Amino acid sequence: MVKLIASLLLLAVVAQAYGDFKCSLAVPEITRDWVDMKDACIKGMRHQIQEEINASYQYLAMGAYFSRDTVNRPGFAEHFFKAAKEEREHGSKLVEYLSMRGQLTEGVSDLINVPTVAKQEWTDGASALSDALDLEIKVTKSIRKLIQTCEGKPYNHYHLVDYLTGVYLEEQLHGQRELAGKLTTLKKMMDSNGELGEFLFDKTL
Repeated sequence: MVKLIASLLLLAVVAQAYGDFKCSLAVPEITRDWVDMKDACIKGMRHQIQEEINASYQYLAMGAYFSRDTVNRPGFAEHFFKAAKEEREHGSKLVEYLSMRGQLTEGVSDLINVPTVAKQEWTDGASALSDALDLEIKVTKSIRKLIQTCEGKPYNHYHLVDYLTGVYLEEQLHGQRELAGKLTTLKKMMDSNGELGEFLFDKTL
């Protein structure tokens, strides 16, 4: 702790003596021909990043709701918190992809807007899973639209389209099927056992 304080004091003294630290190196002139993504595809990628973040926030709200002591469904809460993390990671990977393609050298301040979560309470686990399935369907449609945009003429971004199809779309389709199955099972259990069915289903998540 003493070393940390001493280091901070030293930095303060140096800053006062030499003024603000600023990088004085000029940006070198190099070819930008390798930066070849076109506006429509870039715009679509930025939209998809926001869609992933929106989904992450909605899942976070779901997890928080089922974590309440008055609801107390730890299985649902863990499931939705995990989904929130996955959506956030999807958004991060798309940001990394844009960086790899040279598209984050400027204009990053508006890359992500903090979304407003429209829904924060659910009547039961089935309604939440139903909303989650609708959310995944929305994200899937957005990915498909992005793929269509980026493989269109006259520019076909083969690498990005392959990445979106083989990684993102594959995961989306599996996720939708899993949610549909869970929702079917839960509704059957609730039809025959009511709230006890939801309680027991929560233990399997």
